[in-house]
Amino acid sequence: MNIFIIFEANFEKTISEVIMNNLKKALFVIAMLVAAGSLNAQYVTTHAKIVMPGQQNGIYYALPRTVVRLDFIIEETELLEGPYSDYVRMVGADDYVVGNEMEYRLVDIKMTTYAEADPNAMFFVTMNPKKGDVSEFALTAKGILQGVNVKSHATVEEPKDINLPEVVSSPDRTFKFQYGSNGIKGKEQMARSAADMISRMREEKVKLLTGFQETAFSLETYRQMYADLDEMEKEYLSLFIGKRITKTTVKTIYVTPTKDVPTQTIGKFSESKGFTAGVSGEGSPIIVQAISLNTTGNINEPSQSAVETLSHENKLFYRIPETANIRVNMDGEVLLERRTTVTQLGVFMLAPLGKTKLALDPNTGQITSFGME
Repeated sequence: MNIFIIFEANFEKTISEVIMNNLKKALFVIAMLVAAGSLNAQYVTTHAKIVMPGQQNGIYYALPRTVVRLDFIIEETELLEGPYSDYVRMVGADDYVVGNEMEYRLVDIKMTTYAEADPNAMFFVTMNPKKGDVSEFALTAKGILQGVNVKSHATVEEPKDINLPEVVSSPDRTFKFQYGSNGIKGKEQMARSAADMISRMREEKVKLLTGFQETAFSLETYRQMYADLDEMEKEYLSLFIGKRITKTTVKTIYVTPTKDVPTQTIGKFSESKGFTAGVSGEGSPIIVQAISLNTTGNINEPSQSAVETLSHENKLFYRIPETANIRVNMDGEVLLERRTTVTQLGVFMLAPLGKTKLALDPNTGQITSFGME
C-alpha cells in the first residue's frame, strides 16, 4: 500500500515537471520566432504580453477603447419638521413635514464618451534598421497610435464637465421668529402667536394689493413692501409646515463595455437612500447594456489566439470599431438610450507596414488614410 502511494506521488511530480518543461519550451520557441522575425523582416508586431524582458529594439503602441461616462443628476431634499407642526391646523395647511428625513429624485442622466489606451490592445513593434529606413510613428500622450509617416491632427476625446440645473432651495436650516423670550409660556400659546402674525401679514398684503393705504408710495416701493411681507409670511409658516432644503448633486460612473460582459450593474437608486455605486446598497439596480449592432459581423477577423500569441512581419494592428446602443435601465424602464461607437466591440485587423503612410483615428483605432510609396 505504501509503495503505491509513493508511486502515485512520483507520478504526479513527473507530470508537473513535464508540463513545466513544455511551457518553457513553448516560451522559448515564441522568443526564437520573434527574434527570427526581427532578423528577416524590417518590422515584427507582437502582443505586449509575449514580449520578452529586455526586448527594447522598437516601440510600444496602444489602440484606444471607448469609456462611457454616466453623470446621474440627483435632487436631494432634506425635510425638516417645523417646531409647531402639531398645531398646523391653526394656519389651515394640508401639506407639511412630519419627521426629519431625506428624499432623493433622479432628475436626469448625461452620457459622454472618451478614448483611453486599451490594455488588451497594446503591441510592440520590433524594428530592424538594416532592412530599410525606419518609419516615423506618431503617438498621443496616452500612447495611442495616430499614424505612421504622417502628421496627424486628430484630437482625442476627453471627459467633459456638465452644467447642473438651477434648483430653488430654502435659504438655510434654521427657523426664525420663534417665540420664547417675550414671556409667553407653553408651546400652544407660542404657536397661536405665530399664527396671529401670519394672519396680520396676509391682511397687510391684501391692503397693498387693493390700495388701502393712507400714504401713496411708488410702484417699486409697493412691490418691495409686498415681497418683504411675503418672505416674512413664509418664514412664520415654516414654523408649522417645516422646510424643504434642496440641492443638486452629480454621481459619476465610468463604464467600459466588453464583448464578454455586455451587461453591467453599476449601482442602485432609492428615493429614501439615494444613489449607491456598485451592487451593494439599497434600492433598484441600475443596469447598463451595450447592445452591439453587429456592423462588423461580416468581417473575418483574426482569432484572439492569433492576435495574442503570433508574430506578424511587416504588419500593424488597427481596429475597425463597432456601433452599439448604450442603454440604462432601472425597474424595467429605459432611462437613457444612445447609439454610439464602442471601439473595443469591434475587430482587430492587420495593415501592411513598411513603405506606407497611414493615419489612425486616436479615438477608434480605425485607419483614416492609407498610402504606399
